[in-house]
Amino acid sequence: MDNRQDEKAKKFNLHLQKLNDFVGELLSDGPILIESENNLTMSQLRVLLLLKMNQKMKMAQIASALNIHVSTATGLLDRLIVKNLVRRESGEDDRRVVYCSLTEDGLKITDTIWHVVVENAQSLSEFITLEELDIIGDSIDIIQRAWAKRKEKSGGTFPSQT
Repeated sequence: MDNRQDEKAKKFNLHLQKLNDFVGELLSDGPILIESENNLTMSQLRVLLLLKMNQKMKMAQIASALNIHVSTATGLLDRLIVKNLVRRESGEDDRRVVYCSLTEDGLKITDTIWHVVVENAQSLSEFITLEELDIIGDSIDIIQRAWAKRKEKSGGTFPSQT
């Protein structure tokens, strides 16, 4: 990688870290409240939110998304199943394939967290101008286009998923 590309990658990573830190801050109120009320770990909350965003997922997909080993993901899911927050279902076409999804109780918890996040995000609107919102929207569009190009170039898979 040449110096310009290396500098670009460092700058991009710095911006992503800032965005990640901000999203963590935005999320902080909801999970802390839910975590203590339901005796959940932050890792368990991450699984619940992942399933909220994706409806149902295979164990390997969950492990890959959380960057953990499948056996660790299985342990997390086992504890969430005992708490009646997640269910396992066999695939319709192949009974060996197991999908995980949220139960009604799991949906209630993630809906509560999402409500707190939305309230926090909406409270920012009084501090952001319309022009700044356009810049934010344009920035998100740029990242989405880059992601789509990367997926297309790699055939839809990434090294971390193989």
